[in-house]
Amino acid sequence: MKRILTILILLSAFSLGSYPNRNARGEVSENYIQAQGIVDIKLPKMQFREKEAISAVLSVRNTGNEVLRIFPYGKDLRSFQVIVRDEDGRTVTRIEEERRQDPVLRRRNKVENLVGDEVKEIILHKDETFSKEIRIDHLYELEPGKKYFVTAYFYPNISEYGDHFVRSESHPYFSVEERKKDWVLPGVPYQDPATDGLEPEEVIHLFLGAEKKKNWKLHFKWIHFPEYIQAYDRFARDWQQSEEAEKDFVLEEFRNYLAENRSGVLQYYKILGTEKVNSNLSKVRVAVERRVNKVPVRYEYEFTLRRMPEETGMFWKVANLLAKVRK
Repeated sequence: MKRILTILILLSAFSLGSYPNRNARGEVSENYIQAQGIVDIKLPKMQFREKEAISAVLSVRNTGNEVLRIFPYGKDLRSFQVIVRDEDGRTVTRIEEERRQDPVLRRRNKVENLVGDEVKEIILHKDETFSKEIRIDHLYELEPGKKYFVTAYFYPNISEYGDHFVRSESHPYFSVEERKKDWVLPGVPYQDPATDGLEPEEVIHLFLGAEKKKNWKLHFKWIHFPEYIQAYDRFARDWQQSEEAEKDFVLEEFRNYLAENRSGVLQYYKILGTEKVNSNLSKVRVAVERRVNKVPVRYEYEFTLRRMPEETGMFWKVANLLAKVRK
Protein backbone atom coordinates (compact mmCIF):
# COMPACT_ATOMS: atom_id res chain seq x y z
CA MET A 1 0.00 0.00 0.00
CA LYS A 2 2.81 2.36 0.87
CA ARG A 3 4.48 1.52 -2.43
CA ILE A 4 1.30 2.42 -4.33
CA LEU A 5 0.99 5.74 -2.49
CA THR A 6 4.62 6.54 -3.23
CA ILE A 7 4.10 5.87 -6.95
CA LEU A 8 0.98 8.06 -7.03
CA ILE A 9 2.80 10.92 -5.29
CA LEU A 10 5.71 10.71 -7.75
CA LEU A 11 3.38 10.66 -10.76
CA SER A 12 1.47 13.67 -9.49
CA ALA A 13 4.74 15.54 -8.90
CA PHE A 14 5.96 14.79 -12.42
CA SER A 15 2.62 15.81 -13.93
CA LEU A 16 2.63 19.10 -12.03
CA GLY A 17 6.20 19.81 -13.05
CA SER A 18 5.50 19.10 -16.70
CA TYR A 19 2.47 21.37 -16.78
CA PRO A 20 3.44 24.93 -17.77
CA ASN A 21 3.48 27.66 -15.16
CA ARG A 22 0.58 30.06 -15.33
CA ASN A 23 0.12 33.58 -14.06
CA ALA A 24 -2.54 34.88 -11.66
CA ARG A 25 -5.14 34.80 -14.43
CA GLY A 26 -4.31 31.22 -15.30
CA GLU A 27 -2.81 32.18 -18.66
CA VAL A 28 0.44 30.93 -20.11
CA SER A 29 3.03 33.52 -21.13
CA GLU A 30 6.02 32.00 -22.92
CA ASN A 31 6.17 28.45 -21.59
CA TYR A 32 5.04 26.95 -24.89
CA ILE A 33 7.46 28.93 -27.08
CA GLN A 34 10.07 26.17 -27.05
CA ALA A 35 7.54 23.43 -27.78
CA GLN A 36 5.38 24.97 -30.48
CA GLY A 37 7.03 28.24 -31.52
CA ILE A 38 9.19 28.30 -34.67
CA VAL A 39 11.60 31.15 -35.31
CA ASP A 40 12.70 31.67 -38.89
CA ILE A 41 14.75 34.25 -40.77
CA LYS A 42 14.63 34.82 -44.52
CA LEU A 43 16.56 36.91 -47.04
CA PRO A 44 15.00 38.16 -50.30
CA LYS A 45 18.00 36.96 -52.32
CA MET A 46 21.50 35.53 -51.96
CA GLN A 47 23.57 38.17 -53.75
CA PHE A 48 23.63 41.88 -53.04
CA ARG A 49 25.57 44.69 -54.63
CA GLU A 50 27.81 47.03 -52.74
CA LYS A 51 25.86 49.81 -50.95
CA GLU A 52 22.59 47.95 -51.60
CA ALA A 53 20.05 47.64 -48.80
CA ILE A 54 20.16 44.19 -47.16
CA SER A 55 16.98 43.34 -45.26
CA ALA A 56 16.07 40.17 -43.40
CA VAL A 57 12.63 39.15 -42.14
CA LEU A 58 12.57 37.46 -38.72
CA SER A 59 9.29 35.66 -37.99
CA VAL A 60 7.80 33.84 -35.01
CA ARG A 61 5.08 31.28 -35.82
CA ASN A 62 2.78 29.40 -33.47
CA THR A 63 2.41 25.80 -34.67
CA GLY A 64 0.53 24.45 -31.64
CA ASN A 65 -2.93 24.71 -30.16
CA GLU A 66 -1.98 26.74 -27.08
CA VAL A 67 -1.87 30.52 -27.24
CA LEU A 68 1.59 32.11 -27.24
CA ARG A 69 2.18 35.42 -25.50
CA ILE A 70 5.35 37.27 -26.44
CA PHE A 71 6.66 40.64 -25.31
CA PRO A 72 8.93 41.97 -28.08
CA TYR A 73 11.11 45.05 -27.77
CA GLY A 74 11.43 46.21 -31.34
CA LYS A 75 12.79 49.75 -31.11
CA ASP A 76 16.32 48.82 -30.09
CA LEU A 77 16.17 45.23 -31.44
CA ARG A 78 16.81 43.69 -28.04
CA SER A 79 14.24 40.96 -28.65
CA PHE A 80 15.32 40.46 -32.27
CA GLN A 81 19.03 39.79 -32.38
CA VAL A 82 20.77 38.83 -35.59
CA ILE A 83 24.30 37.46 -35.59
CA VAL A 84 26.31 37.66 -38.82
CA ARG A 85 29.42 35.53 -39.31
CA ASP A 86 31.87 35.41 -42.19
CA GLU A 87 33.16 32.35 -44.03
CA ASP A 88 35.73 31.70 -41.29
CA GLY A 89 33.03 31.62 -38.60
CA ARG A 90 34.06 34.93 -37.03
CA THR A 91 31.40 37.38 -35.93
CA VAL A 92 31.32 40.50 -38.08
CA THR A 93 32.04 43.84 -36.42
CA ARG A 94 28.85 45.55 -35.35
CA ILE A 95 28.20 49.20 -36.15
CA GLU A 96 28.05 51.27 -33.00
CA GLU A 97 25.32 53.86 -33.27
CA GLU A 98 23.88 56.16 -30.67
CA ARG A 99 20.32 55.17 -29.88
CA ARG A 100 17.80 57.91 -30.50
CA GLN A 101 14.63 58.25 -28.52
CA ASP A 102 11.54 58.34 -30.69
CA PRO A 103 9.60 61.51 -29.76
CA VAL A 104 6.30 59.67 -30.27
CA LEU A 105 7.26 57.13 -27.61
CA ARG A 106 7.93 59.87 -25.08
CA ARG A 107 4.25 60.62 -24.66
CA ARG A 108 2.88 60.44 -21.12
CA ASN A 109 0.44 57.59 -21.67
CA LYS A 110 2.94 55.00 -22.89
CA VAL A 111 2.78 51.59 -21.20
CA GLU A 112 5.73 50.73 -18.95
CA ASN A 113 6.56 48.05 -16.44
CA LEU A 114 7.92 48.68 -12.94
CA VAL A 115 11.46 49.37 -14.17
CA GLY A 116 10.44 51.76 -16.95
CA ASP A 117 10.72 49.38 -19.92
CA GLU A 118 8.30 49.79 -22.80
CA VAL A 119 5.82 46.94 -22.78
CA LYS A 120 4.10 45.40 -25.80
CA GLU A 121 2.20 42.14 -25.56
CA ILE A 122 1.43 40.14 -28.70
CA ILE A 123 -0.86 37.11 -28.67
CA LEU A 124 -0.31 34.44 -31.29
CA HIS A 125 -2.98 31.82 -31.90
CA LYS A 126 -2.51 28.66 -33.89
CA ASP A 127 -0.77 29.21 -37.28
CA GLU A 128 -0.40 32.94 -36.64
CA THR A 129 2.93 34.65 -37.36
CA PHE A 130 4.60 37.78 -36.06
CA SER A 131 7.33 39.24 -38.31
CA LYS A 132 9.97 41.92 -38.00
CA GLU A 133 12.10 43.37 -40.80
CA ILE A 134 15.72 44.09 -39.90
CA ARG A 135 18.27 46.02 -41.95
CA ILE A 136 21.46 43.99 -41.65
CA ASP A 137 23.57 46.61 -43.45
CA HIS A 138 22.62 49.09 -40.70
CA LEU A 139 23.88 46.73 -37.99
CA TYR A 140 27.12 45.28 -39.37
CA GLU A 141 30.10 46.45 -41.39
CA LEU A 142 29.91 44.26 -44.49
CA GLU A 143 32.87 44.07 -46.86
CA PRO A 144 32.36 43.46 -50.59
CA GLY A 145 33.55 40.18 -52.06
CA LYS A 146 32.72 38.06 -49.00
CA LYS A 147 30.05 35.55 -48.00
CA TYR A 148 28.12 35.94 -44.74
CA PHE A 149 25.94 33.58 -42.68
CA VAL A 150 22.98 34.84 -40.65
CA THR A 151 21.49 33.39 -37.46
CA ALA A 152 18.56 34.94 -35.59
CA TYR A 153 17.81 34.81 -31.87
CA PHE A 154 14.39 35.74 -30.53
CA TYR A 155 13.82 36.61 -26.87
CA PRO A 156 10.11 36.19 -25.99
CA ASN A 157 10.32 38.27 -22.79
CA ILE A 158 13.79 39.69 -22.44
CA SER A 159 12.90 42.07 -19.60
CA GLU A 160 12.01 39.21 -17.24
CA TYR A 161 13.89 36.28 -18.76
CA GLY A 162 17.04 37.68 -20.31
CA ASP A 163 18.64 34.27 -20.83
CA HIS A 164 15.62 32.65 -22.49
CA PHE A 165 15.77 32.73 -26.29
CA VAL A 166 14.84 30.66 -29.34
CA ARG A 167 17.30 30.26 -32.19
CA SER A 168 16.16 30.31 -35.79
CA GLU A 169 15.88 26.99 -37.57
CA SER A 170 17.24 28.41 -40.82
CA HIS A 171 20.70 29.92 -41.26
CA PRO A 172 20.70 31.65 -44.65
CA TYR A 173 23.78 33.12 -46.24
CA PHE A 174 24.42 35.92 -48.68
CA SER A 175 27.32 37.57 -50.47
CA VAL A 176 28.15 41.19 -51.24
CA GLU A 177 29.54 41.76 -54.72
CA GLU A 178 31.96 44.53 -55.50
CA ARG A 179 30.58 47.34 -57.60
CA LYS A 180 31.89 46.90 -61.12
CA LYS A 181 32.72 49.77 -63.41
CA ASP A 182 30.17 48.50 -65.93
CA TRP A 183 27.43 49.09 -63.38
CA VAL A 184 28.30 52.75 -62.97
CA LEU A 185 26.18 54.80 -65.34
CA PRO A 186 27.97 57.56 -67.23
CA GLY A 187 27.24 61.09 -66.15
CA VAL A 188 24.27 62.70 -67.82
CA PRO A 189 25.34 65.68 -69.98
CA TYR A 190 24.14 68.93 -68.52
CA GLN A 191 23.91 72.41 -69.95
CA ASP A 192 22.86 75.64 -68.33
CA PRO A 193 20.81 77.90 -70.63
CA ALA A 194 22.22 80.97 -68.86
CA THR A 195 25.77 80.10 -69.95
CA ASP A 196 25.35 77.64 -72.84
CA GLY A 197 22.30 79.13 -74.53
CA LEU A 198 20.06 77.00 -76.76
CA GLU A 199 21.00 74.39 -79.31
CA PRO A 200 19.73 74.63 -82.94
CA GLU A 201 17.39 71.68 -82.41
CA GLU A 202 15.85 73.39 -79.38
CA VAL A 203 15.28 76.57 -81.38
CA ILE A 204 13.40 74.62 -84.09
CA HIS A 205 11.15 73.11 -81.42
CA LEU A 206 10.34 76.59 -80.13
CA PHE A 207 9.99 77.97 -83.66
CA LEU A 208 7.55 75.35 -84.98
CA GLY A 209 5.80 74.94 -81.64
CA ALA A 210 4.95 78.63 -81.63
CA GLU A 211 3.58 78.37 -85.18
CA LYS A 212 1.44 75.39 -84.23
CA LYS A 213 -0.06 77.40 -81.36
CA LYS A 214 -0.30 80.48 -83.60
CA ASN A 215 1.85 82.46 -81.21
CA TRP A 216 3.34 84.64 -83.94
CA LYS A 217 5.18 86.95 -81.60
CA LEU A 218 7.22 84.03 -80.28
CA HIS A 219 7.45 82.52 -83.76
CA PHE A 220 9.00 85.67 -85.24
CA LYS A 221 11.41 85.89 -82.31
CA TRP A 222 13.53 83.06 -83.77
CA ILE A 223 13.73 84.39 -87.35
CA HIS A 224 16.69 86.29 -88.76
CA PHE A 225 14.57 88.27 -91.22
CA PRO A 226 17.31 89.85 -93.40
CA GLU A 227 18.26 86.35 -94.59
CA TYR A 228 15.06 84.38 -94.05
CA ILE A 229 12.94 86.64 -96.28
CA GLN A 230 15.17 85.82 -99.23
CA ALA A 231 14.06 82.17 -99.09
CA TYR A 232 10.65 83.33 -100.41
CA ASP A 233 10.83 84.40 -104.06
CA ARG A 234 7.73 86.55 -103.71
CA PHE A 235 9.46 88.87 -101.20
CA ALA A 236 13.16 88.39 -101.99
CA ARG A 237 13.14 90.73 -105.00
CA ASP A 238 11.24 93.50 -103.20
CA TRP A 239 13.62 93.22 -100.25
CA GLN A 240 16.73 93.51 -102.40
CA GLN A 241 15.45 96.43 -104.49
CA SER A 242 13.85 98.46 -101.70
CA GLU A 243 15.52 101.35 -99.94
CA GLU A 244 16.37 101.18 -96.25
CA ALA A 245 13.32 103.25 -95.37
CA GLU A 246 11.07 100.86 -97.32
CA LYS A 247 12.40 97.60 -95.87
CA ASP A 248 10.20 97.89 -92.77
CA PHE A 249 7.09 97.88 -94.98
CA VAL A 250 8.34 94.80 -96.84
CA LEU A 251 9.00 93.00 -93.54
CA GLU A 252 5.54 93.89 -92.25
CA GLU A 253 3.93 92.43 -95.37
CA PHE A 254 6.11 89.32 -95.04
CA ARG A 255 5.07 88.81 -91.41
CA ASN A 256 1.40 89.08 -92.37
CA TYR A 257 1.96 86.48 -95.09
CA LEU A 258 3.49 84.04 -92.60
CA ALA A 259 0.69 84.60 -90.09
CA GLU A 260 -1.97 83.83 -92.73
CA ASN A 261 -0.64 80.25 -93.10
CA ARG A 262 -0.93 80.33 -96.88
CA SER A 263 1.43 77.35 -97.09
CA GLY A 264 -0.99 75.31 -94.97
CA VAL A 265 -1.78 74.80 -91.31
CA LEU A 266 0.97 72.98 -89.43
CA GLN A 267 -0.32 69.64 -88.10
CA TYR A 268 2.78 67.66 -87.19
CA TYR A 269 6.56 67.89 -87.23
CA LYS A 270 9.47 65.64 -86.32
CA ILE A 271 13.15 66.55 -86.24
CA LEU A 272 15.14 64.11 -88.37
CA GLY A 273 18.69 65.25 -87.73
CA THR A 274 21.11 68.08 -87.08
CA GLU A 275 24.29 68.94 -88.98
CA LYS A 276 26.87 71.42 -87.77
CA VAL A 277 28.35 73.26 -90.75
CA ASN A 278 30.73 75.43 -88.73
CA SER A 279 30.80 77.28 -85.44
CA ASN A 280 28.25 79.81 -86.73
CA LEU A 281 26.01 77.73 -89.03
CA SER A 282 23.93 74.61 -88.42
CA LYS A 283 21.32 72.75 -90.44
CA VAL A 284 18.29 70.94 -89.04
CA ARG A 285 16.16 68.55 -91.11
CA VAL A 286 12.49 68.31 -90.15
CA ALA A 287 9.60 66.19 -91.42
CA VAL A 288 6.48 68.38 -91.57
CA GLU A 289 2.83 67.72 -92.34
CA ARG A 290 0.53 70.60 -93.28
CA ARG A 291 -3.14 70.71 -94.16
CA VAL A 292 -3.96 72.63 -97.34
CA ASN A 293 -7.68 72.88 -98.14
CA LYS A 294 -8.31 69.90 -95.83
CA VAL A 295 -5.75 67.83 -97.73
CA PRO A 296 -2.63 66.67 -95.83
CA VAL A 297 0.66 67.47 -97.55
CA ARG A 298 4.02 66.24 -96.30
CA TYR A 299 7.26 68.19 -96.62
CA GLU A 300 10.85 67.85 -95.61
CA TYR A 301 12.32 71.12 -94.40
CA GLU A 302 15.98 71.95 -94.11
CA PHE A 303 16.44 74.92 -91.82
CA THR A 304 19.70 76.83 -91.76
CA LEU A 305 20.38 78.51 -88.43
CA ARG A 306 22.92 81.20 -87.72
CA ARG A 307 24.51 81.94 -84.35
CA MET A 308 23.54 85.37 -83.08
CA PRO A 309 25.80 87.21 -82.65
CA GLU A 310 28.49 85.29 -84.49
CA GLU A 311 31.31 83.52 -82.63
CA THR A 312 30.21 84.60 -79.14
CA GLY A 313 26.42 84.29 -79.39
CA MET A 314 24.51 81.84 -77.19
CA PHE A 315 21.37 81.66 -79.35
CA TRP A 316 20.52 80.63 -82.88
CA LYS A 317 18.06 82.12 -85.38
CA VAL A 318 16.49 80.65 -88.49
CA ALA A 319 18.25 82.18 -91.50
CA ASN A 320 17.09 80.06 -94.43
CA LEU A 321 14.57 77.40 -95.43
CA LEU A 322 14.69 74.77 -98.15
CA ALA A 323 11.48 72.75 -98.60
CA LYS A 324 10.65 69.72 -100.72
CA VAL A 325 7.50 67.64 -100.97
CA ARG A 326 7.64 64.11 -99.56
CA LYS A 327 5.68 61.27 -101.12
